[in-house]
Amino acid sequence: MRILISLCLFWMSAALWHAANAQVSDAEISAARVELVSDPSVEARDHLYGLLSRQSGPPSVESVSAYISLLAFDQRQENNTKLFNSASAAATHFEPAAEIITKPYLEARFLQAVARFNLERAPQAMIEMAHVEGQARAFQTHIGEQPQWALNLKWKADAWGMAMNAYFESEKEFHPTDEEIQTVLALYETDIAARNARAARSLDENGLPFCAGRMIQRPAMRFPRVQNMRDLFGAVIVSFDLDGEGNVLNPVVLASVPIATFDEDAVSTVEKWRFRPDRPRDVGQVCRLNRSSVVQPLVFQLR
Repeated sequence: MRILISLCLFWMSAALWHAANAQVSDAEISAARVELVSDPSVEARDHLYGLLSRQSGPPSVESVSAYISLLAFDQRQENNTKLFNSASAAATHFEPAAEIITKPYLEARFLQAVARFNLERAPQAMIEMAHVEGQARAFQTHIGEQPQWALNLKWKADAWGMAMNAYFESEKEFHPTDEEIQTVLALYETDIAARNARAARSLDENGLPFCAGRMIQRPAMRFPRVQNMRDLFGAVIVSFDLDGEGNVLNPVVLASVPIATFDEDAVSTVEKWRFRPDRPRDVGQVCRLNRSSVVQPLVFQLR
């Protein structure tokens, strides 16, 4: 009798184990995703995450859509622990098909790096972000064009990298050097220093290089005080053109992290700046001031 009871208990345990670890179907995942989207809640989120964690095999249309919805929910909740877990799981799940689903794969890696930094202040987050930036910079469609999502992601990754660096510098903590970051970017043939040097040497239709000088940043950039943002580090990247007098034209915010509340102030301030050449008499003779797509990074800390 004892043997029979033991066997029954064993079979019941085995059945329960197999039920809990059985392969999840795409239909189940799709239904859970619809539930989360139609009625967002922590319970619906955890249910979907649990199903995805039990799934094996290559990414499917349903699993990719589910992870995208899950990451969107975790971002809105601003729960870095859950975001790190879901982004890490998504990146791992997407990786076998990364060449096909590059956008969701890189966005998952981006969120993973952001959440890691916010949770742990881990220097490794800078390296991970550099990989995202490098891949986004290098990505092109089959016709050789860089899609807008890749452009947006590379600027956000660049801005986060600067913000992380500012934090580690201020705290005097160990972090990757510029050379280490450049080494990562070079893996994707996106050496920024080399690109900047080529841009600086570029000639206009009259054969004149861009004048050496500096940007007169007056008025100074002032980031608004926002509640609960003490000791916040961040970066804003602005792009603009310069006319023949060195005046700023068409300022546009390319990225603003960790929040995008500074965009309007950044644009209204930068459009008042002016580029001052080192040798004014050379303008129009040996060099020029007019230039397109100047990129200006602005790193800040709110104390």
